[in-house]
Amino acid sequence: MNKVLRKRKISVFDVVLFVLLTVYSLTMIFLIVWTLLCSFKSKTDFNMHPLGWPQEFKFSNYVSVLRDLNVPLTKVGYIDYKIYLPELFLYSVIYSVGCTAVYIFARAIVAYVVARFDFKFGAFLYSLNLVVMIIPIVGRLPGELQLMRMLNFYDNIWALCFMKASFTGMDFMLFHSTFASISKEYTEAAKVDGASQWTIMFRIIFPMAKQIMLILALTNFIGYWNDWSATITYMPHYPTAAYALYVFQNSNLPEIALGGIPYTLSACIVVMTPVLILFFAFRKQIMGEISFGGVKG
Repeated sequence: MNKVLRKRKISVFDVVLFVLLTVYSLTMIFLIVWTLLCSFKSKTDFNMHPLGWPQEFKFSNYVSVLRDLNVPLTKVGYIDYKIYLPELFLYSVIYSVGCTAVYIFARAIVAYVVARFDFKFGAFLYSLNLVVMIIPIVGRLPGELQLMRMLNFYDNIWALCFMKASFTGMDFMLFHSTFASISKEYTEAAKVDGASQWTIMFRIIFPMAKQIMLILALTNFIGYWNDWSATITYMPHYPTAAYALYVFQNSNLPEIALGGIPYTLSACIVVMTPVLILFFAFRKQIMGEISFGGVKG
């Protein structure tokens, strides 16, 4: 039997979209490669050949960054107390993992209840989320700081993680849309087999939405990892690696003056390395196909 293959007509929109995406992708690749190559240059080499290949790969930039990247603190009982990279990474991991876990779990639970159960209060919660999203962060900040001081949560990295246990935000709407799109036949079949609501939620619905959960978890982790302002605002004695990079770039260290931009780019590569490792570790799960309704697309 002969099969007639009909070629899809390529429109002008397809061509423009392809060109734009290609240009965007090549630009991103160029910036990443350029940053990596420049981090191995000397200051003189960078000034003379900012876009060229390094004349000599200077690994000393990274050695200096690993030695010099720190945050000076005023701490009782210490003089010139400084926190260096291992402790900075530890605080970054605690803050990023803790906030991401609480953030995703709280929003997923509330979104599941609102999307899968029919009750009037659910519509109110959905509308409330939209209202809270309109309020500027700066407008909420004074109240948050006052509440944290009243609860003795200020300058407490563990307590700050639990402060993320709210359901508002765009991620709540994404969770709600995902859970609402899953057929309720799965729920009914599980109830017939005697499954509880917790079993249905954690062993049926959540696994079916694992891709969106992984993507949101990764994006939130990256956001928290790069959040240098949290140290200034909420936890001054628990500086993160991102805050250390901010201090590093705005300090008057002689090493920065001697190393120039390549020295700073080396510090950026060091701070972003854990995020890159995390992405490549979960790239298959994030980019893989997802099943809905029992049919794998």
